[in-house]
Amino acid sequence: MMNKSKVRQSALSLIYAVEENGGDLQHFDLNLFWRISLEKETDHYRTALCKAISHVARASADSARLLATRTQAVVDTMRADTTAGRLLADIERVQQRSAEFEAALAAMRYCARDPRQDTTDKLEICCKDVMNLAIAVDGLGRDLLPTLADFPVYAAVLKPLKSAILRRSKLMAAVSALANPLALEGQEFVGLVRCARVLEELRPEAEEFALAVLAKKSQLEERLNSLLQNYSIARLDVVDRCILYIALYELEYNKLDTPIVVSEANALADAYSGGKSAPFIHGVISAAAKA
Repeated sequence: MMNKSKVRQSALSLIYAVEENGGDLQHFDLNLFWRISLEKETDHYRTALCKAISHVARASADSARLLATRTQAVVDTMRADTTAGRLLADIERVQQRSAEFEAALAAMRYCARDPRQDTTDKLEICCKDVMNLAIAVDGLGRDLLPTLADFPVYAAVLKPLKSAILRRSKLMAAVSALANPLALEGQEFVGLVRCARVLEELRPEAEEFALAVLAKKSQLEERLNSLLQNYSIARLDVVDRCILYIALYELEYNKLDTPIVVSEANALADAYSGGKSAPFIHGVISAAAKA
């Protein structure tokens, strides 16, 4: 069972879109409406994910410089040791992937700031590149750590390198964890991705409810006309009118208790209409309930 408040919100968006398009449901593309709604939520998610990655990776440049400096110190010290060839190759591979991560991070941030971007598809690709490279850097670094213990004679340079790899891996793990946002708590983008996914689940119930309200539109308008004093439906704001359609439908056809109808209508008015709408809508519903 979907959250009824969420169903009302989605239904209100659909009813409003129909009204703004002349109220002709027969020529209204429901599939297009839901696709655009989902794209908006997805765009919000992509932008928030980019911000989250940037926030988590805010210390990335410092850890990258530290890793590069200590990698170079190890290479300079062990270059002449023929037994360390494999180790040096693995160390340089970690450093190379680390540099690629920094380049991908810079590209993602540039994409987010670029005013010429008219789509967030590219931003999503950049975010995925950053997270995939974070996974690679983290994995290579952790695989390398046990090998460092095989060269105790070089502990003076390998111990600082190990510290730099651990610091880098910790940051990479935090970035790569963002690839599964629903497993995290307390993050802005977690809520956004949930909204995008829940919207798909909301469609059947919200669409059924909206169509039921629109099917009774003529009766609801007649009822509304009888309740408005010295006022006409045509003068109502479109959002307020749609909210009243929903409220009157729930009051008179779904037989919901008046306090629930008022509360839900006020919540919709606060979220989608002006500050003065809630008292007006409250008054209309109260008049309907008394009648």
